[in-house]
Amino acid sequence: MQTEDTRAIFTAVFAGSIVLANVLAAKLTWIELPGLGGVAVPAGFVAFGVAYLASDLLVEYHGKEYAATVVNGTVVTLVIAYALVFLAIWMPSAPFYGGQDAFVSTLGGSASIILASVVALAFAQHLDVRLFANLKDRTAGRHRWLRNCGSTAISQGVDTVVFITLGFAIFPALGLGGDPTWGWALVSIVAGQYIVKLLVALIDTLPFYAVTEFVERPA
Repeated sequence: MQTEDTRAIFTAVFAGSIVLANVLAAKLTWIELPGLGGVAVPAGFVAFGVAYLASDLLVEYHGKEYAATVVNGTVVTLVIAYALVFLAIWMPSAPFYGGQDAFVSTLGGSASIILASVVALAFAQHLDVRLFANLKDRTAGRHRWLRNCGSTAISQGVDTVVFITLGFAIFPALGLGGDPTWGWALVSIVAGQYIVKLLVALIDTLPFYAVTEFVERPA
């Protein structure tokens, strides 16, 4: 596969997955973890896993500088997407349209959650890019599983801590929407969501190997 083809594909998959993940996060799904019980997780967690896979592939074949540029562009895209969503909410509904309340409740997230998602995205994705590149350099390009799984596991943990802490505690306490959550309740939310994301990070290694083998196979 040509280099320019992979650049376009991985960039589009990354940006599309990030935007879609934030839309899907409007739904909370319930996952039963053996020995830990049920955990409520935003339904976009799989899409976020795809995004981390795409960003790792961008670093693998196009370098951390280009991947960082894609992250910055995607953050801007997400902000624009949220602005367009709220513009659509603000627009008057057609007289025969009866789904406005459902539309608002699904897509009209609180300011605290929106700001937290943007901040967490920017911070965690840049961390993932740097960690992946660093691990690749330190291992001289060997051990693909280590840089893929290691960078994603750490950055997903940071993403979870930053998003949950800002979105459920700090921003609500500043009056940006919702009631703040503190203490063990906050810790349990972080722990439960991170365990699920960690499992996705581990599973991500399989498609990472599959894609890299496909890209590097002789023409």
